[in-house]
Amino acid sequence: MSEAVFSFVFDRRRALEVFPGIGVDRLVRAVLARVSPAAEWNGCLVYTGATPLDPEATACVATRGAGADEAQRQLVEQFEALAIPVLAVYEGGPEQVAALARVDEGRWSEA
Repeated sequence: MSEAVFSFVFDRRRALEVFPGIGVDRLVRAVLARVSPAAEWNGCLVYTGATPLDPEATACVATRGAGADEAQRQLVEQFEALAIPVLAVYEGGPEQVAALARVDEGRWSEA
C-alpha cells in the first residue's frame, strides 16, 4: 500500500456556522458519507492532525494510503459544496491526532 499523504485545511468557524454544535470529527465523518470510496482505496485512512494555520479558526484533515490523493480531492469538493471554505491544500500532512475512517472493501469504516 502506498503511504502517500495529502491534507487540507478548512475554515472551522464557517463550518460551525453551517453545522452548529457539531465537532470537527463528526463533521468530517458526515462529509465522508457524501464520498463513495473506490475499491482501489482499500486501506486509505482519513484522520485529523494539527493545522499549520490558526488552530482557533481552522482544522486539518489528512488522507493516507491507497487513493489518498483522490480521496482528498473529493473531500475538498464536498466541503466546498457545503459552503465550508478550504483554505489550503497540501501534498503531505501532519502527524495523526485522531483516526476517523478507513476504506475497507469499498466502504468507509471506523478507523
